[in-house]
Amino acid sequence: MDDKSSVVPAGTTVHSATPLPRHWRVSADRRQTYDVLVAEPLLGGLNHALLRGGSVPGRRLVVIDGGIPAAWRVRIRAYFKSHGVVIRLVVVPGGEAFKNTDSVLQLIQAFDDFELDRRNEPLIAIGGGAVLDTVGLAASLYRRGVPYIRVPSTLLAYVDASIGIKTGVNFGSSKNLIGTFAAPLSVLLDRAFLRSLPHREISSGLGEILKLALACDGELFAALEEGADQFRSAQFSDEGGFRLLAQAISVMLGELEPDMFEDNLYRSVDLGHTFSQPFELLVGPAAMRHGEAVALDLHLSAIISHNRGILDTASLRRLACLTRRLGLPTTFPEIQAESLWRSVTERTRHRAGRQRIPLPTRVGGHTFIDDLRPDEVAEALSILRASPSV
Repeated sequence: MDDKSSVVPAGTTVHSATPLPRHWRVSADRRQTYDVLVAEPLLGGLNHALLRGGSVPGRRLVVIDGGIPAAWRVRIRAYFKSHGVVIRLVVVPGGEAFKNTDSVLQLIQAFDDFELDRRNEPLIAIGGGAVLDTVGLAASLYRRGVPYIRVPSTLLAYVDASIGIKTGVNFGSSKNLIGTFAAPLSVLLDRAFLRSLPHREISSGLGEILKLALACDGELFAALEEGADQFRSAQFSDEGGFRLLAQAISVMLGELEPDMFEDNLYRSVDLGHTFSQPFELLVGPAAMRHGEAVALDLHLSAIISHNRGILDTASLRRLACLTRRLGLPTTFPEIQAESLWRSVTERTRHRAGRQRIPLPTRVGGHTFIDDLRPDEVAEALSILRASPSV
């Protein structure tokens, strides 16, 4: 019987004494470079920010949040037409309901129908955080990654969802369980999108800024205290609003940039994100926006810190006072301590088996704990329900 495995093709030299390698060490560079750019007015005739990274004349696929006033679509079409660029505009629903795998697959189908070029036609995503997260995930999966540009249209997206490199959609009862790290080609900021937002959306975005201030920057907290009423009414159209947004983005990127891929899971920006998921999963009249849920999480975290003798009473009261002034909730909906503890358990899994829970130590400072107990959560919830203005 012939042993086919022992047959050596003619002309092949076999060096039986040469050992074959059994181990290869591979090093891959994960450097990411992208621009976060104030590009006002974004649709101005001399502003070419939306055209960079691709062919001009050429074409673009633009995915836009359906919650943005329809007048923007007319202006977007006129802008690209004036520059000789043909566009296909895909309108998608915004909000958390859009963040799912079905939406990702529908977007990928739209990319393929458009025959999106892998390098020379960066797709453009304009919308709130849910749209930017979902389009970013689809872009990172299509042909293993195509360039995309983010344009945030909500305050929350402006200071948070748009400026990092994370993408993601929800799965089951878990938020952002499916996602990737995928840096955009650029992030283009224009406060004009914020002018049409309802006050509740402005307050939700302020909740994310409040988190940054409490965890990392006392000056940012003081700036919020000084201008809280003006920020809500002027919707960041004035110089004071611009300065606050620039400061918040600088603080956020200062925290994110040294650890973009989350190699270190002790993350200051996770303050406000340990107990928040159950609040975001509420439906009907009790439904909450992300920044509102973060604000409730901040209060729970602060009272736990106070009960442990870490956070002083004056800081606790400053937080409660500022939260109310920003239009954020300080009273808790009907939710059980067990639901909050399940959120802690899920976050522990996400943080590689340790709680790594950030707690405020003062206004502008934080620490981490790994030994939170269910009874502490129940006690904090009870205290805050009884006296939300502590």
